[in-house]
Amino acid sequence: MHREILEELGVGINLGSEIFGPLDQGWALNENAAMRVWFAEISTGTPEPLEDHDQLEWVDLEPAALEALAWIPADLPIVTAVLSDVKAGATQ
Repeated sequence: MHREILEELGVGINLGSEIFGPLDQGWALNENAAMRVWFAEISTGTPEPLEDHDQLEWVDLEPAALEALAWIPADLPIVTAVLSDVKAGATQ
């Protein structure tokens, strides 16, 4: 996880709690792939869209702000789970 974030965004992170998905592997991306998701805090660096990304944008963790974005279908359940965990205070 640390290597991936460093390569993709150029920052070091401290991992918080995992946002558990419905599968043992985490969250389904398609029939052959899944991913696991954690809350994280930037520990070093300034995020930049380095690998495979054209844009980086900070968004408030509020339903209206998140619903205004064009999410791919695989991300929508994750966004809902993040909001639920934030509301419950489960970010550490």
